[in-house]
Amino acid sequence: MPRVVDHDERRRVIAGAVLRLAAREGLEAVSIRSVAAECGMSAGAVQKHFATKEDMMLRALELTEERLERRYAALPDDAGVGEHIRQALPLDEERREEAIVITAFTARAANRADWGRFLAEGYLAVQDSAAELLRRAQADGLLPADRDADDMAAGLTALSDGFSLRLLQLPPGSPEADRLLRALDASVRALLGVASSW
Repeated sequence: MPRVVDHDERRRVIAGAVLRLAAREGLEAVSIRSVAAECGMSAGAVQKHFATKEDMMLRALELTEERLERRYAALPDDAGVGEHIRQALPLDEERREEAIVITAFTARAANRADWGRFLAEGYLAVQDSAAELLRRAQADGLLPADRDADDMAAGLTALSDGFSLRLLQLPPGSPEADRLLRALDASVRALLGVASSW
């Protein structure tokens, strides 16, 4: 009986290999052949799932969103916005891979309208989720009700991006990285108009 192949899972495995390879060696190192070697498949097997390098890159970016959503879902119900932001920061190997690839992809998207649209849609989804979290916090009295949740969410997303870029340049757990995380907490409190972390 022929073996059943889970195409979605195979595409996810290949996308994970793209993330690892691109984070380790740069986007230029990504090709059908190099990704096949990274995930232990033949080039033909990879091409059955992805016709081009661009297709693989887009799926790898989707995987970063899936991972972020998984981390959000694993947070306790009372997790504050600061904890949500930390899920997108390069504080471990998985998140570091994601941040490197997103940063490289963003730089390329400046000259590629189709990639720019793809990124914009992803950022909008993240901002919408953040805005909903902020609205719930406002309804619970945790945040000032007179602030626009959509504006705050846009600011938090941009703040997260900036801190992510800086953290990529610092050794995790170093005094400089710890200082930057304290600065992030202070910046979040200032943006949200609250005196204590939430």
